[in-house]
Amino acid sequence: MQTKRHLAGAIAWILSAILIPAQIIVALMWPRGYSLTGNTISDLGVTACAQYAESGQHLREVCSPGFQLFNISMIISGALIVLGALLLHGWWNRRSGRVGTICLAIAGAAVAAVGLAPWDLYPEFHDAFATAQAILQWRAMLLLAIAAGPGAFRRVTVAAAVVSVAGFLLFVSALEGAQIPVLGLGGSERLSFDTLTVWNMCVGIAILAHTPAHRRGRLAKLAA
Repeated sequence: MQTKRHLAGAIAWILSAILIPAQIIVALMWPRGYSLTGNTISDLGVTACAQYAESGQHLREVCSPGFQLFNISMIISGALIVLGALLLHGWWNRRSGRVGTICLAIAGAAVAAVGLAPWDLYPEFHDAFATAQAILQWRAMLLLAIAAGPGAFRRVTVAAAVVSVAGFLLFVSALEGAQIPVLGLGGSERLSFDTLTVWNMCVGIAILAHTPAHRRGRLAKLAA
């Protein structure tokens, strides 16, 4: 029973990466083209075509016909992160692991809230939820790294957290007017938040790989 629950949680985290292909699809729908460096991730969910700026800077043309698809994918992704965290509670059988999955569940709820609060309609709530997600997930990653003990999981998780934090700091610097070579405003944000999305998916894959093969086969037969 425990293995089935953990397997379902791993699958939920893998599916939470739906946000990545959704971003690509919505970006390709832009009539005048979407810039990975000049546009933010949140621009994909903006509900009205117009010119927008961050704190009076980075004026850009935004027109996202697929905004509903993006926002719905955010809500689904967040819900899957919450579900996965609840089902995987106890997989890392230490206090730090249990606290880590709780933090991830709350982070997932923040992701869903971002989808419910498009940036052009509720900018303060949108930014607050996005920041909460990042902070909670960084904490969760470090707690799970501690719970996992020495090994590849800890090294990869710490590296992903460092990359995400670095991307976030670059993004904040860009918002304040700094010129970020190569990455720009959008690339810096993507380095931070897409790293978190990919990490969730990779953890799900790793847990799936560590589930005994005969248990995976049995669950597949039950689902068929």
